[in-house]
Amino acid sequence: MATLTEKQLDTLLGHHEPPVFSLYMPTHRTHPDNAQDPDVFKKLVQQFEPVRAEYVRDKAIQNIFSEFEALAGDYQFWQHTREGLAVFATRESFDVYRLRKKVQPLAVVADSAHTKPLLKYLQSNDRYHVLVLTTNTAQLFEGDRYQLDEIDLSEESIPESMIDALDHELRDLHATLAAYRTATGKKWDTAQNHGLKKTDLDNDIEQFFRAVDRAVMAKYSIPTRLPLILASLPEHQHIFRRISRNKQLLEEGIKTNAAALSEKELREAAWQVFAPHYDKRLEDIIGEYRQATTKRLGADQLDEIVKDAFDGKVAAVLLEEDRVIRGRIVDRNNVLYHTDETDHPVDDVLDDLAELVLRFGGEVWVVPKSKMPSETGAASINRF
Repeated sequence: MATLTEKQLDTLLGHHEPPVFSLYMPTHRTHPDNAQDPDVFKKLVQQFEPVRAEYVRDKAIQNIFSEFEALAGDYQFWQHTREGLAVFATRESFDVYRLRKKVQPLAVVADSAHTKPLLKYLQSNDRYHVLVLTTNTAQLFEGDRYQLDEIDLSEESIPESMIDALDHELRDLHATLAAYRTATGKKWDTAQNHGLKKTDLDNDIEQFFRAVDRAVMAKYSIPTRLPLILASLPEHQHIFRRISRNKQLLEEGIKTNAAALSEKELREAAWQVFAPHYDKRLEDIIGEYRQATTKRLGADQLDEIVKDAFDGKVAAVLLEEDRVIRGRIVDRNNVLYHTDETDHPVDDVLDDLAELVLRFGGEVWVVPKSKMPSETGAASINRF
């Protein structure tokens, strides 16, 4: 089970000998809803049966179907799903990703991986991290408007408490104090601190915050480039912001004892902080497209955008979320559209376009239908 990052997406977009299998489906976290997920998965895999018959003598392809069957029958796996699932299979690999956002069910066999749903998932325009920080604990969450999930830091070398972050010679003392507080239920005071001065505690807090800042930045903020919202008391906001080197840290934070909030309350507070940034980023890119059209640097016809992408002109392309245009891009002057209604899974022109734009260093935005500035499913902003 891999963690989905832009680096993983680059690997998926790399060269693989066809056929390449891509499967997406929504999943459920709890019973009884998750009891139906394996059956939905099996039905999606059944759409690949024509390919299985076509490659009946190809052991590598037949092994892929053995992997699908094993996953379908893995009881423990289906008991620990999130909101969505993505599976990619080639002759050399079988990659499974649990997603924190629902995706539309889809089964595609093509010359390359179908990645457009992941582009939406990996976009930072509607996702963020929340760092809940006290003087002695750290929690990290990832969320959007609808969902907030705590990230397990136990295997990420990120200190979850001050004791984890302190130098070795101070750990025994703080462990003793923590044990005293746990056993007696009393709040520490000067006498109970056994000679530990306030300046020492302040230094320890700062050392803890520095360790958390370095680890979160290296493990999450840099790889994902997601904005980071700090949730802590106002006085701790000041300390952390003074020492932080994280460029993803937003100026506005949640200034309260966030550790006492419920998950719903924390998500609502986080979205209140983040919503203005989300709205501005989306409106900015749409505004750039409209301005580009006045300068003949914007396009919404697929064939034209494809040619511009091959010529390296496209700086950014906006693609309609959940829309599939059946077919594939053959070359600069040839876009093959599938007009038949067969159930045989085929690739998506919009997905091919996303891959093409990324290959030439452009940016891809997956936009809700209600926000799309064109009716064709695509809109591009050219460099020249």
